[in-house]
Amino acid sequence: ITMIVDGDINDYAGKCLSGGTIVVKPRQEVIDAGFVPEDNVIVSNVSLYGATSGKVFFRGCYGEQFCVRNSGALITAWST
Repeated sequence: ITMIVDGDINDYAGKCLSGGTIVVKPRQEVIDAGFVPEDNVIVSNVSLYGATSGKVFFRGCYGEQFCVRNSGALITAWST
């Protein structure tokens, strides 16, 4: 399964992820209006807690306790 989120995502996003793909990115019209995703949090706290497999792509910063107890998921976050 692939989930693509145009916007932001709240606490515990991808908790216990065990396969599939999650993509989180701001909406294009927000970026066109001057929003810089790499300087802003788009994924909230405790994301990917206990993830065991799958792929995750975030365009922006992430909150506290990111990928705690991750044991196999591939994570890519574009941030500064």
